[in-house]
Amino acid sequence: MPVSASSATVSSGVDLLLSGGQVVDGTGAPARRADVAVRGGRVVAVGVDLRLEAARRIDATGLTVTPGFIDPHSHSDWSVLGNRDAQSTVRQGVTTEIVGNCGVTYAPLTETGADEARRALHAYGYEGPVSWRTFPELLDVVHRQDRGTAQNLAWLVGHTALRDAARVRGGSVGADGLARMVFLLEEALEAGALGMSSGLEYGSGRHATTGELAEVTAVLKRHDGIYASHIRNRDAHLLDAVEEFLTIARHNGLRAQLSHLNVRHDTGAPDGAWHDAVARLGTEREAGLDVLADMTPYPHGIGLATGLLPNWLLADGPGGAARRLGDPDVRRRLRQDCDRYWRFVHRGQWERVVLATSPATPELEGLSFPEIAALRGQDCWDAFFDVLRAAGSDMPTVQLMGRLFTPEHVAEAVAHPLFCLGVDGFTSRTEGPLAARTRHPLFFTGHLHYLAHHVLRAKTLSLEEAVRKMTSMVADRFRLSGRGRVRPGQHADLAVLDLPALAAQDTFAFTGTYATGVPHVLVNGELVVHHGRHLGTRPGRYLPGR
Repeated sequence: MPVSASSATVSSGVDLLLSGGQVVDGTGAPARRADVAVRGGRVVAVGVDLRLEAARRIDATGLTVTPGFIDPHSHSDWSVLGNRDAQSTVRQGVTTEIVGNCGVTYAPLTETGADEARRALHAYGYEGPVSWRTFPELLDVVHRQDRGTAQNLAWLVGHTALRDAARVRGGSVGADGLARMVFLLEEALEAGALGMSSGLEYGSGRHATTGELAEVTAVLKRHDGIYASHIRNRDAHLLDAVEEFLTIARHNGLRAQLSHLNVRHDTGAPDGAWHDAVARLGTEREAGLDVLADMTPYPHGIGLATGLLPNWLLADGPGGAARRLGDPDVRRRLRQDCDRYWRFVHRGQWERVVLATSPATPELEGLSFPEIAALRGQDCWDAFFDVLRAAGSDMPTVQLMGRLFTPEHVAEAVAHPLFCLGVDGFTSRTEGPLAARTRHPLFFTGHLHYLAHHVLRAKTLSLEEAVRKMTSMVADRFRLSGRGRVRPGQHADLAVLDLPALAAQDTFAFTGTYATGVPHVLVNGELVVHHGRHLGTRPGRYLPGR
């Protein structure tokens, strides 16, 4: 077998040599037996039987070496300040996450927003002050050298955060509000944000018009930024929501990512709607529009509880909404007017919903709403309203975990060539506040579920294709130069997998422990996980847009 870089080119020795493993290089090429040499944070040679002096050697015989996984749709910006070691994700071989999705970022902030952010971040294990207000200031807090992160992070700025910081309310933006949003977006992009995300099913983002989004995203074109969107509807009006997404992308000629393009089961979507939506993406790509989508690994997913609530209840903010929930007449009206998000609850399917995060009622976290209702002697609607009322001003922090999709639908989307593979979760840990709020395999084995279940058990797609969709496809999509491949010159973000151990792991079960099956993980050439043990190193970097 040819050697990708001869030993002569690395004659001075290397920092680390992974020897004897099977390399799946992230390009989709067949697996091959090869050694991998690392020096100065980069891969410097890939080939058979490299005879090099190495400061450290790892015998990878019987193991598989891949690029570190890159999550295209993560919310780890919510939890990284309380979990800089990225315990649950880096142990799965995840070395980079694209954060700031669905329009929800904790910068930029107003003074009022800072108070709300402090309470929300406290629920994710962060005990420090919210001293930042601008997006660049947040980046400095996360990435400053005295603390660091275990993983690389690349950031989007949230459209909802821009709206709130610009004090835009409702559907009328006005020239001044638009100018403030544009200024704040420019500021984030100049600080290196990859682009902007939107979340159009909840929060202030649900009020945005197509025209507003088209005007704001014009800024992205000037910076070659990407637009990622949690679209307005993924059930009864999926096709309309996809058309809005495409209209915005076409208007400014944007690179655009349709976040978690899936259809919630039994929510009124027309027959064939998902296939029609994916076909529209394919047609637009053939016409020259740079659009792709991503998918999640499980039939389950997280959601914001306020997404069910109508605009009229939220008009005076979450505190006002909480007060109004004490009125029986308001509750009666809401029972008929919450059919906009997770519509299956209006078909009586509350057993599909678990309360995931609820700082005001932590004793109920992890229970389904029928279980909560039984404990409290109520029906599910009143139990839901009571949880939100108890949250008060912190209502936006209440998160749900839902059984949203059929396994067949998940498998079809995972295998589709237009879909990157992400998790739509956030990095967690087995102790502290995060442990109590992430009692689902999504957070601890979600990335490995693609390999353990979809590749090794269900044969949804090949190992080489799954790795490509989790590495180079994402790196290319978000223009993360030098990442996503096992190739000389690339940054040495590497995962070493034990495929038999992964095949034996039940990634559908939540065990309360970290994943196994990834004995070694390197980030920028430094070992973070070695023989399955987290070393506490934090070599992660901030990866700015070009």
